[in-house]
Amino acid sequence: MKLILFLKQLSFVLITCCSCAYFNTFYNAQQFYKEADKLRLEKDGEMIPITALDKYGKVIDKCQKVLKEFPESRYAVDANLLMAKSRYYRKDYENALIELNQVEKNGTNDQIQEARYWQALCKWKKGNVQTAINELENLLVEAYSKNIQAKCHLSLSDLSKELNDHEKSLFHLNKGANLTQSRDERGMIYARLAELAYNRNEYELAENAYINVIAHSLSKEKVEKAHLQILKIYRAQKKYKSASKKIKSMLVDEKFKRIAGNLELELVQLYRSQGELSEIETRLETIVNEYQRTPISAEAYFQLGQIYTSEKWNLDKAKESFDAVSKESSKSIYSPMAKSRSKAIEIYKNSQLDIATHNKILNLDTNNVVKEDSLNLKISLLPPKKSIPELYYQIADLEAFTFRRYDKAIEYLNKIIAEHSESNFKPKSMFALIFIYNATGDTLESQKYEKKLLSEFPTSEYSAYFDMDTIGFSSIQNDTYRKAESEAKMSPLLAVSSYKLALSMNRMSDLAAPAMYSIGYYYDQETVIDSALKYYKLLIEDYPDSEQGKVVSERIRILNDIIAISNNDTLMINKQEEN
Repeated sequence: MKLILFLKQLSFVLITCCSCAYFNTFYNAQQFYKEADKLRLEKDGEMIPITALDKYGKVIDKCQKVLKEFPESRYAVDANLLMAKSRYYRKDYENALIELNQVEKNGTNDQIQEARYWQALCKWKKGNVQTAINELENLLVEAYSKNIQAKCHLSLSDLSKELNDHEKSLFHLNKGANLTQSRDERGMIYARLAELAYNRNEYELAENAYINVIAHSLSKEKVEKAHLQILKIYRAQKKYKSASKKIKSMLVDEKFKRIAGNLELELVQLYRSQGELSEIETRLETIVNEYQRTPISAEAYFQLGQIYTSEKWNLDKAKESFDAVSKESSKSIYSPMAKSRSKAIEIYKNSQLDIATHNKILNLDTNNVVKEDSLNLKISLLPPKKSIPELYYQIADLEAFTFRRYDKAIEYLNKIIAEHSESNFKPKSMFALIFIYNATGDTLESQKYEKKLLSEFPTSEYSAYFDMDTIGFSSIQNDTYRKAESEAKMSPLLAVSSYKLALSMNRMSDLAAPAMYSIGYYYDQETVIDSALKYYKLLIEDYPDSEQGKVVSERIRILNDIIAISNNDTLMINKQEEN
């Protein structure tokens, strides 16, 4: 009797120990998954951190141990599901699908529905986009779990965004946000919804979404950003009193101390929107002193530089301000643009100096070899490498497309036409004038120069752009492209015009893809972001499998992110290309 009792007790102990063993192993797997998910969600929309990927790897190890040592345990299906999700985030889609098939065979209805959801996601990431959409839409109809419904809506939103169907993306985001039960997750969803709505100028929807971010998000940073975005919405809607009142109340509130600099900058933008320019310079100078060596001071310096190239036309102060941007914060979104503006100013001043040198040589005064010009630059008698018409054209380009001084650009281009009629820059100047007048809405002047160009230079490459019957393009396109290649190293600006001409002749030729890439790359380097995106996207649309097309995909994503940020800045003045 005692022996039987002992054996029963021993069996109970062994069973209990085994149960504890696989429970502890699976519990550890669950904990690693929660930790990994937290790290991943903190970087919502960004690359998954390595630490999170490492924890997902530990989840897989623990789950494999449960399945190997305790295949009949009641946690086996849960282990398959947890392992599949971890494999998904580690981009191991094939093995994730194997695990999910096991869940479908052995799981409960709830587990099977969740498995179907993750199967659709794996198929999406493997390139079967339409299959994924169909399966998610079917699951959305069949699922009784609000959690699964929310997940389906959110994934369909991501898929719609990928397919550039932003309206459908917004619809699914809204549905997903309302169904999601997790407070923090709901906050993140509303943040995505708000951003998408804001970028589409759907301000009412965006404002409501940002209010929900403030209400639901556990992230202090996301809450602060939401407040700032609401201010931008007020400004966009011209609700200046509401914006001013909100800014001033936040500036005296200790909990917004961390974004006080952002609030100061937003106040500057508010003044600018209302045309109250008198205080802006003084306030910006105060900001650069109070927030030294921060992204705040970097942005303030950029805005000062913009003022000195627009309202005040002081290139020395402008360059000084633009150069300060990177010194204040090398990671500032304004840093590459500031560098480009600084470089443009340097080129502009050097071009003016070279023109003065040319004029000095033409009117040679042997008793005065060096003198000071109006820009306080020394004029040497060494002949400049560039001709006067080329320098005029370079200055005109900067005046029009960097400084937005169209009248000055027109003045320089007309000087080329009037004073250098034999130069090959004459038809090029007419060509530029056509597009400048179009850009400024003066269609009569644009048409006038188009007629002059076709009349005086009927066989030129520039006339070819407007008169497709004048030239045999199959032969001249190759010549134009070769010309662009030779110009690229010496004068990228000239090369771009030649690339565009080559492209305008035939977008389906073998030369089209490299031409699109070269144009886009030029604008990318010059931080003319809209124009760079235009040609990169054209390249992707027409030649997605080309060598150049594969290169620019990631760059498009980065530039879109920059655009999203810069669109929030009323002082952001992007150059516009000439066509």
